[in-house]
Order: sequence, then C-alpha cells, then structure tokens
Amino acid sequence: MKRPLNATTAMVKIYTDLFINRRAYTLQSVRPHPESGRHYYYRPKERASGAPLLLTEQTIADHLEGRITIGLYAINSLNQRCKWVAIDADYARAK
Repeated sequence: MKRPLNATTAMVKIYTDLFINRRAYTLQSVRPHPESGRHYYYRPKERASGAPLLLTEQTIADHLEGRITIGLYAINSLNQRCKWVAIDADYARAK
C-alpha cells in the first residue's frame, strides 16, 4: 500500500519557487459533470464577499498531498513572463 505524501514546508517552498508566478489559481471540481463525465476547473471564491481566493501554502500542500487538484497560471500578469510551459495532451486524438 502506497503511503500518502506529507508535504513539508521545504517541499511547498520548492514547489512555489519552481511553479508559482502569481497567487491566482483554479480548482478542479470534486465531482465530474453528470453529462460529459469531465472534471472542470473554476476560480474558488470567498463565500461572504465573492472575492477570488488567493493561493496559500496550505492549498499547495493539499495539492502535493493529492487532496485537491489545482491549476496554475504560467504567465505572470505583471511582467508577461513564464517560469514554465505545459501541454495537456491526454485525450484520444492529442498529438
């Protein structure tokens, strides 16, 4: 049986240094859409005000530990630079 990962403060810092360009993020839906079967991403919001939640160290730790799936923005909106790029090609006719 595979042991769950415990994300240490050091791991969260390394992940942040490598991948985080800004504190905006998306969160993957817990349940798939009933018709398409796909999971969708949305911007999580504060319940009281509706303001977007900012990415926290705890959110990153939850992602690293497999509790949630987050989506990050590659482009830094202040300087238009990227730390990384990704191509998501895990569907049937992807090239």
